Amino acid sequence: MLPHETTQKYSFTVDEQAAGYRLDQAVAQAVPKISRTLVKKLIAFGAVWVNGKRIKRVSTIVHPGDEVCVYPSNEGCKRAYEINPAHILYEDRYLIFYRKEPGIPSQATPYDDYNNVAAAILRYKRRRHAHAYVGVHHRLDRDTSGVMLFTLSPQVNRSIHEQFKQHQVVKTYLALVHGNPEFQHKEIVTYITRQGGSYQCNLSGPGKQARTTFTVCAQLSGYALVKACPLTGRTHQLRLQLAYCGHPVLGDPLYGGHHPKAARTMLHAASIEITHPVTEKKLCVQADMFDDMLHLMGETTPLCR
Repeated sequence: MLPHETTQKYSFTVDEQAAGYRLDQAVAQAVPKISRTLVKKLIAFGAVWVNGKRIKRVSTIVHPGDEVCVYPSNEGCKRAYEINPAHILYEDRYLIFYRKEPGIPSQATPYDDYNNVAAAILRYKRRRHAHAYVGVHHRLDRDTSGVMLFTLSPQVNRSIHEQFKQHQVVKTYLALVHGNPEFQHKEIVTYITRQGGSYQCNLSGPGKQARTTFTVCAQLSGYALVKACPLTGRTHQLRLQLAYCGHPVLGDPLYGGHHPKAARTMLHAASIEITHPVTEKKLCVQADMFDDMLHLMGETTPLCR
């Protein structure tokens, strides 16, 4: 598991004095807290941006007015993550489904474009084919584990994109939540909006409508296992709605799910069902829960398919 992303950030505007400098020189001068050696590593690591674009060439020349952002990670520039081939759930010429580990970003972060699932799958494919392609069509939060879908050919992107856009992709999640819900099965409709940099959930708006069906699979000691089937795809939808119902996901630091035995948000993407873009047959891929959720449940096999 990788450390949680840092919120540290340095930004500056290149002035006339630095015009013509190499990027590493400009950063070292503007941010003296960071050594020139570290600056070069950060640039190569994908942690330096110029005018909203990630720049990985130390020799890039800066110009007056360029906006530079530097995101130094607390953990340095470690290239640590590679996929586990045993976690490949399905693969053909067009698609790959992967069982994402908890604690790993789905895609590149502002400070690191190496340690994430999408980049690692691309490296895995390019060991076999130098010009391999990997397309990203959805993401899971860093702490959320479970099945992710990637395309391996641009030819199928339109079909997969439309299936997500038209809500034709059937996704199932499993969550360990605080308390024991009174309902057995329930559809929840709320509105999600972003205010002051954080997401909020309410019954009447404003915001975008969010719909989810929840089913209680098991009542445990002080918490429960809940299956969630989102009918829309809003940011933090399941976490917000469960918290709104008074049953936040165990370990969720944003929405009140703190729990001494939960080291991360206990949410798992259990399955994805799509129509295969080439064969046009239904394809449902499932991913078993990881040991941390199973341990909290006191079970050795996943429940509630």
